[in-house]
Amino acid sequence: MNSKPIAATGLAWAVLSLLVCSQFTEKAIAADPGLKLEAQLIWGTNDPQSPDPSHKPVDSDVLKKLAALPLKWSNYFSVNRKGFNVPLTTTCKVPLSEKCRMEVKNLDGTRIEIALFGRGEQVLKRSQALPKGEILVLAGNAPNDTAWLVTLKRIE
Repeated sequence: MNSKPIAATGLAWAVLSLLVCSQFTEKAIAADPGLKLEAQLIWGTNDPQSPDPSHKPVDSDVLKKLAALPLKWSNYFSVNRKGFNVPLTTTCKVPLSEKCRMEVKNLDGTRIEIALFGRGEQVLKRSQALPKGEILVLAGNAPNDTAWLVTLKRIE
């Protein structure tokens, strides 16, 4: 019995299967809307008002999250807010101010890798899951007994 035609047929099926799977994968990636996120640069202080009138108090859901953390500040003001979309396996660079930016990579549709930069230096880098509706808080020291915080929220 000649096994070459059977092996060739098996190989042909394997190649055909890979082609079909890769086409479905390409279509799935093309159809993937990515992770819809919102980043917010926040200033924390015990002062009742921000010296910058363009800074508004943070939304109630963010305030609730911050109040549940062991932070010493009583007031939080939104300095900048940016919505953005991160397609699967890509990295999105998000400038939040002249001195603060972040890079967010969509690892697998549920997990993200975040790199936070302050004054051009990488402050932190971490990977974690970010379920829809959850808020991730990243923070650092600032002068005059204040703080800067960055929140990242998954919208969809």
